[in-house]
Amino acid sequence: MRHFYKTLLLLLLVALMAAPAGATERKTLRYGGGGQGTVVFDGPLHASKGFVCNDCHVSIFPPAQKAHITMEDHFKGVACFTCHNQVVVSRDCGFCHRKFEPAPLSTTFNMADSPEGNVPAPVALKKTRQELQSPLTYEGASTVGSMIMPEAAKLFTAHTGVPFGEMGIAGAGAGLKAVAAGKVSMGGLASAITDKEKAQVVAWQVIGYDVMGVFVHPSNPVRSLTMDQLRAIFSGRETNWKAFGGPDAPIVVYSEALAGGRATVKAFQDMVLRGDAYGKLVELDDAVDCVADVAKDPAGITASSLSFAIPGVEVLKVNGAAPEKAAVQSGAYPLKRPLTLITLQPTGNIQAFFDFMLSPEGQDVVSKHFVPVK
Repeated sequence: MRHFYKTLLLLLLVALMAAPAGATERKTLRYGGGGQGTVVFDGPLHASKGFVCNDCHVSIFPPAQKAHITMEDHFKGVACFTCHNQVVVSRDCGFCHRKFEPAPLSTTFNMADSPEGNVPAPVALKKTRQELQSPLTYEGASTVGSMIMPEAAKLFTAHTGVPFGEMGIAGAGAGLKAVAAGKVSMGGLASAITDKEKAQVVAWQVIGYDVMGVFVHPSNPVRSLTMDQLRAIFSGRETNWKAFGGPDAPIVVYSEALAGGRATVKAFQDMVLRGDAYGKLVELDDAVDCVADVAKDPAGITASSLSFAIPGVEVLKVNGAAPEKAAVQSGAYPLKRPLTLITLQPTGNIQAFFDFMLSPEGQDVVSKHFVPVK
């Protein structure tokens, strides 16, 4: 009788171990895919090759109900890539990532890695993938769109024959939306890319750094402010130039529209205001307009890309450091932000353009107005 119960218990254990394997082998599981298209695990396909669950669990995967695979894992021979290593089985993107064009990825790109549990919805592209590849199109930060893209696009077309079409400068927010909707080939940001933004794109690349300048009228004797003083001015806590050694006159702060999705507004708020709200402002459509108005207003002040400097304004030192290359690279001058290209398709002509922007010729274009990344 004791032998009977031992046998029965053994059979029950075998049945319990086999049940999950058989159940999973009949399922097709979906995972987020880090913004590159949903990853589909085809249980029946693996079962048809003779695999059972225990072949991978727990020797390759821990018995936890989650899947988090980094881009680095793709090349380490771990997790799925124990087999999907280009030797045993293909490692092409389209083999696992559905709705994603299979092509080799350039090492140029940083690949999106969505926060755990965030499964990006499939993108219904406004244009076909072929239309996004030629002519190439751009929307986004005016800093990138007006100061880098025209010359870079001309040189790239001269080398490759790949034409560029429309290049908008409606702002970083508009660029992110246009890329996420599949309306343009690439977009431009002029601030550090956030986790939320990463989840909306597939890849991004920093191509340089923009130095932000603080501009005043030449008649204003103030020539240097600290970060704390800038915070007091732009938050509205200090409203008279007399507090900073200037004339007894109200401070007039000019800014791009706060609701316009402009990267400058966000970057300055992150770096200087550190969570504080802006105070009273004169809001204008574009940074160029802000600088032009300060050139006419002895009481004016504005912050924008240093590339928009014009005759008739003075650029202030910040924390005692001038916005010069050495001070920017050493960190003595604190107001800088990355210039970033983003895309849904890190392949083909788009990949080639991103690679070009990191080439010596592409970096020369960046260095004419900004600090290059290389």
